[in-house]
Amino acid sequence: MIRNLIALIALPLGFALGGCSTYQYAKDVKYVSFDGNMAPGRGIGPTTGESCQAFVLGYPISSPPTLDKAVADAQEHHKLRYMSDLSTDTSGFNAVVYAKNCVTVKGTGFQ
Repeated sequence: MIRNLIALIALPLGFALGGCSTYQYAKDVKYVSFDGNMAPGRGIGPTTGESCQAFVLGYPISSPPTLDKAVADAQEHHKLRYMSDLSTDTSGFNAVVYAKNCVTVKGTGFQ
């Protein structure tokens, strides 16, 4: 009886403090265009973009991270026309009081 009570309390608390999330995933995407212009662009090298969600005491204080937001961040930050060889990665931390979960997109940027 006590074990069941502890499990009923611990399970929701674990989800609240852990920030259970599912992320979109991409690996080795060959080409993503932002303006539809297929002409070759000037390569600027490796670029990244990030989308993060923050939690305070297990409660989200921002919207969930998405692949769309991470790609848009890379495009806006570097003024890109397109990206090639796109891949994603997830990262974050949980310090109980404050947690952060991120989706990072990496690729080669072209202007």
